[in-house]
Amino acid sequence: MSRYHRAFSSFPLRDAGTVEFAAEAPNMRERLQQAIAELAAPEETMPERLELQYAEHNQLLRLMSKLQRHFPAAEAGSVQCRIRFATEQDDPAADDEPADDAWVSLAELFGEVGGVSVADYILHRHFTVYLQPIVGLDGSVAGYEFLTRPLPEQAPFQPSGLFESARKIGQHSFLDRAARKLAVRVGAAHLSQGVKRFVNFLPSSLYRPETCLKCTFDTIRETGTDPGDCVFEVMESEPLDDPGLPAVFDIYRQEGVRLALDDVGTGFATLDVVERLRPDYVKMDRKWVSHCDEDPDKQRYIDRLLERTARFHGVVLAEGIERPEEWLYLKRAGVPLFQGFLFGRAAPVPLATPATVG
Repeated sequence: MSRYHRAFSSFPLRDAGTVEFAAEAPNMRERLQQAIAELAAPEETMPERLELQYAEHNQLLRLMSKLQRHFPAAEAGSVQCRIRFATEQDDPAADDEPADDAWVSLAELFGEVGGVSVADYILHRHFTVYLQPIVGLDGSVAGYEFLTRPLPEQAPFQPSGLFESARKIGQHSFLDRAARKLAVRVGAAHLSQGVKRFVNFLPSSLYRPETCLKCTFDTIRETGTDPGDCVFEVMESEPLDDPGLPAVFDIYRQEGVRLALDDVGTGFATLDVVERLRPDYVKMDRKWVSHCDEDPDKQRYIDRLLERTARFHGVVLAEGIERPEEWLYLKRAGVPLFQGFLFGRAAPVPLATPATVG
């Protein structure tokens, strides 16, 4: 069954499909045909048709990158585009819009951050990952969180802005996948076995989890990484009421990896959600950590979180620790893992000896 992509939805673009274009101006049609011909197999090139069948996502990204360079915004606004793909019966896109409603201007499929197209960020990996230490009760390193950052030679960007721009044009699945793969490879290059690697992921990017996560699991195996050292955490921008999220957790666990919820105690990550999803790690939001040694309300919340998490043997990790007094209070309260500027900022290589207090 063939379906069409909905622009500006949470559904990501697929790894294979067909891109169709419509343009009235002859010079625009010629440029579209030339771009298509450069990327299509010779036997698939049909000059009279403005479409490209892509068999893997990089082919689609190369086309979008090329078109974004050669079509100014004003011209791209007068070119129409739609993307169709095959779906299975249980695919969330099965309720997609009809074909006649799927056309959007080409400009709406272009995304840019800091003067670089989102497609180029993904194709050429115009980003890196930094590692922030996570420590145990004695201050020794127990793991690192991997955080997307700009390359040193590039203009700075906000990671959240890059992922949001990718989401708006349907490319967040490709970006999320590339970031996960890079984090696994960097972890394999710098960390010894037994050190946990906390890696963010976007559940909304996994239109078919068992397929979309295959590349991540393949990278874990290829690098010789112990799956038990990998902790994949739901990014804080994601709603947690998706009925498909427990199935995503199950697929990760079948491969032996661990799961975490980020920023618990704020936004979507409530105590009820924590108990429903039962992650292996519960990352307590910094708003409950800041000056917790002086605030009885925060102390009561910390006790409740520890009690609810203990019901399913989850591990609480306190984020955003900046003061020794916070760390000392949290240790006495029973929190076993800690992260924050007190122990070190994110860096391109792991800090061997993070700053701690006695």
